[in-house]
Amino acid sequence: MRAFTYERASSIEAAAQTAAGNREAKFIAGGTNLLDLMKLEIETPTHLIDVNGLGLDTIEATADGGLRIGAMVRNTDLASHDPID
Repeated sequence: MRAFTYERASSIEAAAQTAAGNREAKFIAGGTNLLDLMKLEIETPTHLIDVNGLGLDTIEATADGGLRIGAMVRNTDLASHDPID
């Protein structure tokens, strides 16, 4: 595995800004196999941005009766969410 730097993103905006300024950066979150791919040197990012703590795992009702589904919502959580049942 090649050397890389790591940061835990403090906000969505900060994560996006870091990624925009570093084409070698990759986002890392739960359920990813990025580390496995890095061990095999299929993926070789120089910087990892951890987005686990950014609250992207929520399901929220919208004013027009829809749902806003976060990018990191687990399939089981979505399937068992009351409006989905």
